[in-house]
Parts: sequence; structure tokens; C-alpha cells
Amino acid sequence: MKKFKDIEEIPKIVIVGHVDHGKSSLIGRLMYELDQVPDGKYEELKKVSEKRGMDFEFAFLLDALQAERDQGITIDTTQIFFKTKKRNYVFIDAPGHKEFIKNMITGAASADIAILIVDVDEGIKAQTKKHAYILKLLGIKKVITLFNKMDKINYDENKYLQVRKQLEEYLTKINIKALNNIPISAKIGDNISTKSKKISWYDGKPLVNVLDNYNCNDNQMENILRFPVQDIYKVSDKRIIVGRIESGKINLGDELLVMPSNEKVKIKSFEEWPKPKKEYNTGECLGLTLSDEIFVDKGNIISHPNKPPKLMNTFEANLFWLNDKKMDLSKKYQLKINTGEYTVNIRKVNKIIDTESLESTNKKIPNKNDVSEVVIHSSQLIPMDDYNVLTKTARFCLLDENEIVAGGIASLQNYPDQKELNSSSNIKPINFDVTEVDRASRFNHRSGVIWMTGLSGSGKSTIAKEVERKLFSKDFNVFVLDGDNLRMGLNRGLSFSPEDRTENIRRTAEVAKLFTDAGFIVIVSLISPYRSERKKARDIRPEYFREIYVKSSLEECIKRDVKGLYAKAIRSEIKDFTGISAPYEEPLSPDLTVDTEQEEIEESVLKLESFIIEEFSIKK
Repeated sequence: MKKFKDIEEIPKIVIVGHVDHGKSSLIGRLMYELDQVPDGKYEELKKVSEKRGMDFEFAFLLDALQAERDQGITIDTTQIFFKTKKRNYVFIDAPGHKEFIKNMITGAASADIAILIVDVDEGIKAQTKKHAYILKLLGIKKVITLFNKMDKINYDENKYLQVRKQLEEYLTKINIKALNNIPISAKIGDNISTKSKKISWYDGKPLVNVLDNYNCNDNQMENILRFPVQDIYKVSDKRIIVGRIESGKINLGDELLVMPSNEKVKIKSFEEWPKPKKEYNTGECLGLTLSDEIFVDKGNIISHPNKPPKLMNTFEANLFWLNDKKMDLSKKYQLKINTGEYTVNIRKVNKIIDTESLESTNKKIPNKNDVSEVVIHSSQLIPMDDYNVLTKTARFCLLDENEIVAGGIASLQNYPDQKELNSSSNIKPINFDVTEVDRASRFNHRSGVIWMTGLSGSGKSTIAKEVERKLFSKDFNVFVLDGDNLRMGLNRGLSFSPEDRTENIRRTAEVAKLFTDAGFIVIVSLISPYRSERKKARDIRPEYFREIYVKSSLEECIKRDVKGLYAKAIRSEIKDFTGISAPYEEPLSPDLTVDTEQEEIEESVLKLESFIIEEFSIKK
């Protein structure tokens, strides 16, 4: 069995170009010449073509969908595995039709090499230029240009040179240099796997030879470690961090930097069955454990301290808009980059580019298939790279309600790296003369965080207010942090997306910590639907943290609907509403459960009050 590394070294090649310029035909021809057509398939398709009164096209070997054969165009990306005498490949056939350009970008985004194919008879089309610009947009620098259908122009060298010059002039303007220019005929087989005798004036190699001689390793990636965290697994007493190395290598014992927290830590162990190695390289998946118990989360990027990614909350980007709806500058979008997801807004459109003339247009807001330069702002710090430094970790997409609306690459030159501003080495905590012990002695109770979680309408706020009143009357230093009040000020501007909910909880937990520093028992009333985020809140001050589950069924909460929110959510007037259109994860082992469906409110209040007094009072 091949190891993962061997598999990942297979080059991914995307073929792009104007519709009907021969992309699928090229792949079909390669399948045929490399003897990788299933037995009988070629003969079968020839018979089908004859019955339909159609000329056989090698594209039929690829276009397996009946709808595609009928329409005569490729409507989705198709991945085909090839094998030459030298190595294996994955070819990605990307659709050229303007209505399917989103699929083309999806296919191109993961490619190592791009082939731009041009019908030498028709010449350069607007779609050709747009596809070339998309390659630039995605940071793909290894490009082969193929001039197809040479048979249609009787292998005329002058016509070939004329079209080639036009394409080269355009590619130069967008800073793409074709590493090879090859005249071919996919239909006849000229310069595909063997050199064509009909194109004797061409002194280069056929396509297969050119591909086999490509070095797919990107020199820029060899010494720059990027390990985006995909997940964290808890196995026995180990916290295993898993992901894929996008660039560089990791050795056992390396010192690492975790972003965005900016914390340094060493590798304790690699985890792989049946036996881990001592070194892992670009393209390999692995699990590792760390020497110190620091907080690491999905979307974090691990690097070496001497060559870290940047940490940005505002940056410029080249953006390709894919949605029928116009870009909305007032809207929140989800930005997916590497393994992370962040809530962002497009703060400004610098310009919209005509991909044919490369001039700025008079448009103010991009429409579908427009290319623009924009400024993006995030409420969270994002670890990322400039596409000129590391292309793979600079590519991203924008989503609106789980639909991809745009793809792009980050350009980080004109906005400051927030890493230094976020660096703990530049921020020194102040130690005050009044200690937590002093405050506890004065108030006769320890500090505490009473974190109340439960569905909207379960009774959290009602119980919190009453418990606060009762404890205050008994001289407790107590205060309630209510979710609605926080969203009126500190957390104003945050949506109810998973990412903004995460930020809402993080801010609230940090404020709660400050209250504990001040000697308070702080009661937090917050839905906080995700177990992972409640754990993060606990981890800030675990010795003071108590999770209280205010339990009530969804059905009962809908009946109560004191704020009328459930009715709106059921009518789809409110998005991402917990229990209706967003999940709620019940606590698995809360410190206390109050069941407001089975208990009178007075009973729940007394239960929580007694719990707090027992947990935090200083016994004299």
C-alpha cells in the first residue's frame, strides 16, 4: 500500500479555457493514448455517436453525464487519474461556460499546474482572458499554454505565432509567464504523447513529456512551515492535534508557534499508526501532541517561530464574485481560509477590473463574474499569508448562508500585521496590591463564575435576577452578566453565526474573569449553545467556574415564547436561532441542573442560591 506522502505528491493539473476550445477532448485523448480507457468504452461510445448521427469526440470519454453529452458542454469539474511511465497525475477538467465558472474556480483552487487551452482557429476570447485572470487570482504560477485544433488551420506556423503573441501579451500584463507553449490537435493526437511530424517546425516536446519533466515542489514552500489545525482529538490523557502540512516540514522536538494566540510550545510526540516517523513534510497528514497544555483550536495555524504567518483583522484582497446577488457592503459574510472560518464584512471596493482590458470600470459594486479589489474586515484576528509569499495559505472563499459567493486571494502589504500588537511579550500584566485573598476576606466569599446555559425561554434571566437579589441582601458581592444586555454594548455588532457566537462567549468569559479579579460572584446568563465554547470559558478560570444547566424542553420554551422570538424563527424571520435553525448542545456533566419544566421558579431559585452559598462562602 502506498503511503500518504506518495499519494499527495501526485500533481493536480487543472485545464481551463473558453467553452468548446477542447479541454475535455484533450483529457479524453490522453486517456486513449495512455491506454487508460476501460475495455470496450471507446468502441461503445463510437457506436452511440454513430446511432445519433454525430462525429465521435474524445470528450465523450470524459463527459459521462448524459446531460453533458446532450448539451455538448462540461457542466461540472471532473477529476481523472492518469499514469505515465514516470508518475501519476490528477487532471481536473474545469468547465468553461460562464454559467459554470464557480465550478471552474473550485477545480482550479487546488491545482499545482494549470493548462490554458486556446482554439488556435478562433483565437483569444473574452472567456480565455477571464480564465487566465482567475489563474492569477488563485496564485497559480505554473502555466502551460496549449494551442489546440492545429489541424483546422493546416498546421500554419504563422497563424500559431500570431495567436501565441496575442496571448503572451495579455499574460504578461497580468504577471503570468507561460513556461511552455505547445501547438496541438487533441482530435488528431498531435503533440499529445508523441511529437507530431505534421508540426515539424515546433522544436519542443509533446505535452506528456513536458508534464513529466515538471518539478511540482514549490521552492517558496520548502522552508516555511504551515500546519493548519483541522481538529483536536482527546484519546485517553492525550490531546492530539491533527491536520495537513501545507508547506515546510516538522521534526520531533521542534519549537512551534501557535497563531493567533502567539504562544510558543514544543512538540512532545507524533501520533501515527502503526509507528510514527521523526519528520513530516509538505502534503502529509499527521497528529501531534504538545509539551505544554496550551489552548489550540480548529483554524489555528502552527508554524516555526522565525517564519510565522501574519495576523490580520483588515486586509486587501482580489475577489471574484460568483453570486447572482450583488455584493452587499452592509452584510456579514463567512470567510473560509485554510481550516478556519471567520465573520467578515467587505469594508470597501477599491476598484472593479475589466478582465479583458484590465482597466478599472465605472461600477461601484461587483456583479456576478466581476473581479474586484476590496478591503475586508474581520471581528477576529486571522492567521494568514500574502499570496506572494505562500499562495496556498492565502486563498479563501466567502459564503453567504452556506453558499459560496466569492473566491479570492489575500494581499497583505497595505495593512499592519497585528501579531506584534497581539504579542504577550509586548503586554505585561500589572500586579495590584489588593489581592483576591484580600477581597475574599472582606466579602466573606470567594470569587466565582456561575455560567447559566439553556434555551431561550428556559428561565435563565428570571432565575439570575432573583438569585442576584437574594444574595445581595445577604451581603454577597454579586453581579449578573445577561446576554441581551451584553449585546447592547460590549458585543454589539456580533451576529448569531457560529463564529460570532464564539466571539460573544469569549468576550463575556473575559469580562467575567475581570469580575472575579474584583472579588465578585458573577452570574452569566447566556444561551452559549456549544459545549466547546463553554469549555473555553471554563478554561479561563476553571477553579472559579460552575456550569449551571437551566433545563427546559424546546416544546415548553416555544409555549412560553416570552419574547415572541420562537414564532419569528419558525416563520424564518430570524436566522440562526438556537433550537430552530441552529443547534443547542446540552451539558454532559453540569455542576448543577435546575429543571424549570418540572420545578416551580421559586424552587429553582432556592436550589441555585443554596448551591452558590455552599460553593463560595468562607466558613468561619
